[in-house]
Amino acid sequence: MTRADRSRRITRRRQPVQSRRISPLVIGGVAAVVIVAVVAALVVAGSAGPGIAQPAAPVTVSGEPLPALSDPAADPAVGRPVPTLSGTGLDGRPIEIGAGDGPMAIVVLAHWCSHCQAELPAIVRLIEQGGVPDGVSIVGLSTAIDAVRPNYPPSAWFEREGWAQPTLIDDASSRALAALGLGSFPGFVFVDGQGVVVQRLTGEIGAERLGELLESIAP
Repeated sequence: MTRADRSRRITRRRQPVQSRRISPLVIGGVAAVVIVAVVAALVVAGSAGPGIAQPAAPVTVSGEPLPALSDPAADPAVGRPVPTLSGTGLDGRPIEIGAGDGPMAIVVLAHWCSHCQAELPAIVRLIEQGGVPDGVSIVGLSTAIDAVRPNYPPSAWFEREGWAQPTLIDDASSRALAALGLGSFPGFVFVDGQGVVVQRLTGEIGAERLGELLESIAP
């Protein structure tokens, strides 16, 4: 047997496979990317879901803003056309409030205002009990939105109170509130069938008084 033959019969030893260790920095980086992606997905899903709108949204005002209200007994806005307010509703869909909507009451509410918190349930009960005349609508304006105050976001507050009326979300500068000429809340703007302002009020007025005012603008 030649030396070459003997060498063929020698079993070659397999070299042990060395395991590759993944750096903890790499693992941490991957985990961070995954967490960021999950958080981003949740934010997008939350903002796009039905009934969940942004806390504040852009508002467009068409027409002349109403003059500031100082004395409801001598209101300079009475007889003027209500401006058209366009933007986003509580349901996340586009909404427009204006002269072509027929007789209506625009109810202006701030989620952190204690008087608004007292007034909103009374208005909801009035609606549920059929106290709104036929042909008259109630719409809302969610304004003065503040992330550090109670009942934020306002959409959750409205939902808890059972408020289901079309409601415009004001922008961060409360542009819609300014266009209605109101400086406090709760506020009410009563508009007749021609889109003309017939009365404005601020403060708690109660369900009975609101019902009377709605009757006064009924067709």
